Amino acid sequence: MSPSHLLPLSNLAEFPPKLKKELDILETDFDVPIKDVLERFLWEYKKGLAELPTEETRDTFMPMIPTYIQAIPTGTESGTFLALDLGGTNLRVCEVTLLGDSKWKMKQQKYKVSTALKMGDVKDLFDYIATSVDQFLTQIGTTIEEGQELLLGFTFSFPVAQTGIAAGTLINWTKGFECSNAIGKDVVQLLQSALNRKHIHVKCSALVNDTCGTLMAMAYEQGSALCGGIFGTGTNGAYVEKLDNITKLKGSKIEEESKAKGLEHMVVNTEWGAFDNERTVMPFTVFDSRVDRISINPRKQAFEKMISGMYLGEVTRNVVLHLVDKQVLFKGFSSKSLNAHYGLDTAIMSALEAPSIPNSETSSDPLRALRKVVIDSLNINPDYVTDADCLAVARVSEIVGTRGARLSAVAIAATVIQTGHDKSGETVKFGLDGSLVEFYPRFEERVRVALRELIGEEAEKRVQIGLAKDGSGIGAALCAQAAKAMAEASL
Repeated sequence: MSPSHLLPLSNLAEFPPKLKKELDILETDFDVPIKDVLERFLWEYKKGLAELPTEETRDTFMPMIPTYIQAIPTGTESGTFLALDLGGTNLRVCEVTLLGDSKWKMKQQKYKVSTALKMGDVKDLFDYIATSVDQFLTQIGTTIEEGQELLLGFTFSFPVAQTGIAAGTLINWTKGFECSNAIGKDVVQLLQSALNRKHIHVKCSALVNDTCGTLMAMAYEQGSALCGGIFGTGTNGAYVEKLDNITKLKGSKIEEESKAKGLEHMVVNTEWGAFDNERTVMPFTVFDSRVDRISINPRKQAFEKMISGMYLGEVTRNVVLHLVDKQVLFKGFSSKSLNAHYGLDTAIMSALEAPSIPNSETSSDPLRALRKVVIDSLNINPDYVTDADCLAVARVSEIVGTRGARLSAVAIAATVIQTGHDKSGETVKFGLDGSLVEFYPRFEERVRVALRELIGEEAEKRVQIGLAKDGSGIGAALCAQAAKAMAEASL
């Protein structure tokens, strides 16, 4: 019998016994013991809040990086700021005008980051970023008055050891980046040096992780937020933690200054994509190991490789190929698209699962819709495609995608429990961004099913999940505004 968190197996076609047997095995292999995973997640949270990672321990727990942001927006903030957003296939340059009253205006431009830039010397990457800022100011223009200092918030969506609101060294690359001469360098200095080399009069005043930016944007719009989470190309989360719980800051200058100012909380960047890099609790399948082995960062970002948009399709592709090789799918024939690494992306998974959603565009004739995806997107010869094959591929997508959503729920549940909100009786707001949240069928539904298993129905109902769209641009501007306010307050 299939796990209860999966849909009943479709009866639109009869599955051949060998194919059905393989699907049963996959359902078992991808069924995650989420309560065990949650227990380990909370252990890594506490470990990361207490210890600074060393070279020997850096892969044994989440780094739980202090962001030095201690004021959460209320929606009243105002001013005009630049924002940079680097975290995937595109670089965004934005001008954000905060209007107060939880509203803003934005002008933006995207610039493609080539594979050569992602894999080359870091100086070339930051020179390109500076050139893009210059092009934006020249071609798009700015509403900031001449002579006024241009302050910039830099959303840098990679693991950074942050030492101040505008200072932090790169720990390691993720999301397909692997620039040389970057690890251990201060990324704000790299950016500022590139801007200065090109005589661009812009000051980078805040370094922001995209999840922190998402949290800030959600709070600006809603008046408060507990956590910002990204579930897209990669995954990560930032949440508001009591300063007393960040025990690795005990006795530090920031702790003394915070107490003097009456500041009791700080946003923590969890870097939860690196959860369970040691493979102590998550059941890794052979398909996960294949994806990990040929990735640019083997044995890193273990959690991310199970739940993020960059990898879900590749895990699914490997499972589908396994069924082909077992001679139970497509009469044992594949295609160039299916054979190609990353030839099946999350958009195809969404198309495969959309017909199972009542009243969707493709739900009236699901077999026809699935056949079209298999033939047009995977380029399988129509002569080799049966109705059962179409349903089986959709089932594989559902199995892999559901596991990802249930693991995503573990991160949310851990944050609720760590902050005491499983028992507080208070409503907590999670601002989420990313392609999975926005486009992937049944993502929130599957997350909530798992949340009820983990924290109970009463606590799950108090978790508000909102789409914090475009948080990295708005959030970076809000952090630049916060940096300006902090600087003015210290004068």
